[in-house]
Amino acid sequence: MVYLLAFLAGSYVSFILGLSLGWRRLFSIPPGPDRPRMHRVSVVIAARNEQGCLEMLLQDLTRQTATNFEVIVVDDHSDDATAAIADSVAQADSRFRCIPAAGEGKKSALTTGILHATGSIIVTTDADCRVQPGWLQTLTARFADSHTQLVFGGVAIQADTFFATLQSLEFLSLIGSAGAAMALGFPLMCNGANLAFRKNAFQEVGGYADNVHVASGDDEFLLRKIAAQYPGALYFVTHPQSVVTTRAARTLGAFARQRLRWASKWRHNTSVYTVLVALYVWIIQVATCISLVLALAGGTLQGIAAIFLAGKALADAWFLWPVARFVGVRWHWPAFLLLQVLYPLYVMATGLLSNVLPNNWKGRKM
Repeated sequence: MVYLLAFLAGSYVSFILGLSLGWRRLFSIPPGPDRPRMHRVSVVIAARNEQGCLEMLLQDLTRQTATNFEVIVVDDHSDDATAAIADSVAQADSRFRCIPAAGEGKKSALTTGILHATGSIIVTTDADCRVQPGWLQTLTARFADSHTQLVFGGVAIQADTFFATLQSLEFLSLIGSAGAAMALGFPLMCNGANLAFRKNAFQEVGGYADNVHVASGDDEFLLRKIAAQYPGALYFVTHPQSVVTTRAARTLGAFARQRLRWASKWRHNTSVYTVLVALYVWIIQVATCISLVLALAGGTLQGIAAIFLAGKALADAWFLWPVARFVGVRWHWPAFLLLQVLYPLYVMATGLLSNVLPNNWKGRKM
């Protein structure tokens, strides 16, 4: 056990150092031009029962510094005032329109919007997000290079409660890993709340056709398909104005359902290195749980367990701190240290339960 924990500790520190180097490499990649020749951009928002937040996003979009764009809200059979809110904004601003989804589910709604889009560049975000005035301009600047096919940016969770702070720090690992892996040449994941791609590339790879039945993963599956078709043509955007903010889950139940839905896509993954990374991270979390037990129990293994836990925490902080600074999340040591205990339990549970429990999203079984 001593040698196993020592090996896992060393491998994890090396893994995190590699990600840290990848994250720092992102900021050495030349950005797109400050004022590129603007392609026509279509922002597509799939919305279902979002009356509580959609209007704020649409108001943010009316204040964009970019000019040549349209916004398409695709109403995914909402039973609240979502469509009415979108229609109201559309009546006041001709750049906006609201259309009904042709089918059910987020992928069907996005596909509907993309089919109706007049822009050559498609940008997606979520209805519960907030964007900065320079968001569209900075996110799409790299498309001035005809080689670029897909870009994505950072997403931060608004931390207005301690529970939200836990979520915002946990989410940093996803954003940081996505950007770092991209810089290292291994696109692992992205977030559809802050994503842009060429419409032609979407059509050429078949869009979401082969994974429309999966509850989540519209962003990641598309990322991998475009990466396979256009290697070296994907980028992470590092401009501060490109960062999007989103809401935290308000209850533990809502958080659990969201993460189970996200985790459910992994069993449909066909990327070997993505599966290996996910399996490795899961093994590390199992080792962390074992180390926690050993450290509390005392005995001859207490020392190596404590070293493993301390090394892991220091490596995580080293990696996540600059990610937090980039997306504008305030670092919170008590929440971070608590996550060192909670995160392994959460990863183990979601990894197992996502394979057996049904997914529910806004009144639908997925």
